[in-house]
Amino acid sequence: MTTPIEYGPLLDCPLLDGLSREQKDALLSECTLQRYDAPTDILRQGETTPVMYLILKGRVEVIYLDKQGNAAVLHVAGPGEVLGEVEGLSGTTCSSSCRTLPDAIVLACSFELLLKHIPPALLLRNSAAIMQTRLTRDNELRAIAQFFSVEERLRMYLHQFTTEANREARLSQSYLASMVGCSRQTINKLLGDLRRDGVIEIRRGAIAVLDRGRLKIEV
Repeated sequence: MTTPIEYGPLLDCPLLDGLSREQKDALLSECTLQRYDAPTDILRQGETTPVMYLILKGRVEVIYLDKQGNAAVLHVAGPGEVLGEVEGLSGTTCSSSCRTLPDAIVLACSFELLLKHIPPALLLRNSAAIMQTRLTRDNELRAIAQFFSVEERLRMYLHQFTTEANREARLSQSYLASMVGCSRQTINKLLGDLRRDGVIEIRRGAIAVLDRGRLKIEV
């Protein structure tokens, strides 16, 4: 359990839009708080889920695994986002896996609890709004893959993996290469260019973003 003052970004979660502060507090107080110090799969592709997750702190990767075993990071979800609600409400299997990054804190919420606190019409509206946001993001990713250069894709991912409050991304060069779709040597060169330009700083096991504004690219 957690106290209302700790809910922070969850009070602005789009799934809870339209609820009063008291109603949000009532729902969140019945959720189960889970902390993850190390990367952990909280949702697995191809499996059903008895709960959905609300991200309170940290980040969670949304990963799709194809039949050849290639893993693609589709999104990095942050505080205030919800995961697994579509599969849980529809009774279908997870379309992708969700893996916490280090030091993530989430609230696990059963679907019985969700239906107890959110009126059906409001739940339908909010779920549809979340789906629209995801469709827009998917369209942007398709455009990025088709029309943007390797350097631009790298800048976008570094921007996506960090926030103004947390500017460190714990990413290896090999991991970035697989995400961007290029060789590790190319990633090393591009990171070197960004470091010389004062945009990033390479630290042990992490990349620190010094100027996020210069990473942002409009799609």
